[in-house]
Amino acid sequence: MPLPIVERSEKEIARIIKSKVEGISDVKGCHQVAVRVTGKRLGVDLHLSIDTSLRFEEVHRIVSEVEREIRRLAPRARITIQTDPYGHRRDDVRTLVKKTAEAVPGSRGIHNIHIQKIDGKMGVDFHLEVGANMTVKQADEISDKIEKKLRAANPDLSEITIHIESASDILSRELEGGGTELKWYIEHAARRFPEIKKVHGIRVRKWGDGVHVVFRCHFDPELSMAQAHEASTKFENAIKNAYPKVVRIDVREEPA
Repeated sequence: MPLPIVERSEKEIARIIKSKVEGISDVKGCHQVAVRVTGKRLGVDLHLSIDTSLRFEEVHRIVSEVEREIRRLAPRARITIQTDPYGHRRDDVRTLVKKTAEAVPGSRGIHNIHIQKIDGKMGVDFHLEVGANMTVKQADEISDKIEKKLRAANPDLSEITIHIESASDILSRELEGGGTELKWYIEHAARRFPEIKKVHGIRVRKWGDGVHVVFRCHFDPELSMAQAHEASTKFENAIKNAYPKVVRIDVREEPA
């Protein structure tokens, strides 16, 4: 009897996913497949090469099909897919878009970046996260600023599509089992604190009208408890500022 997908090595899982994805019609290639296993859940990040003549609507259809194929292997996987025009490498454009968008005040990060060649120029499509308490007008102003800065930085961007999401929308999906954005945020925000070597065992639970988060932090064994506690407190505050619905955080501090 074959092993369940989450019990295989990350390298083997990545190979299986790459093979499955490249068998999908309209997918020209699948590369930079990164897999991590946390408990019984997979995190999957990959890049797709897509025909340059396709519009974003068609690209989204292909991406949705790829997501469905991966979920047949791992129904609870957290999946992030980036797209590139076939035969072109657009890492510079992706880096520009990410750095520019995330530097604008009010932006809480972007994800699911798709880049497509349109009439000889580049088009970009991505999701922008903003605060849950922000008004529609404020969110729209942030989106406009990002678009203007991107066009000024790269005049070859002919089409820019920004999908705005609030932290509350993302958190609702998290609690319903439809997303893992809060967990992703915690894992990546930890990198801002050099004292924290690793976070794991992240659990998200409903807590009245809010959310209770539990996880473990690994610190340098030689770090004092006072320093570890100070770093943990700053990390907790960063999470609560980004996700106001997080009303309680329990951190277990452990040696790396």
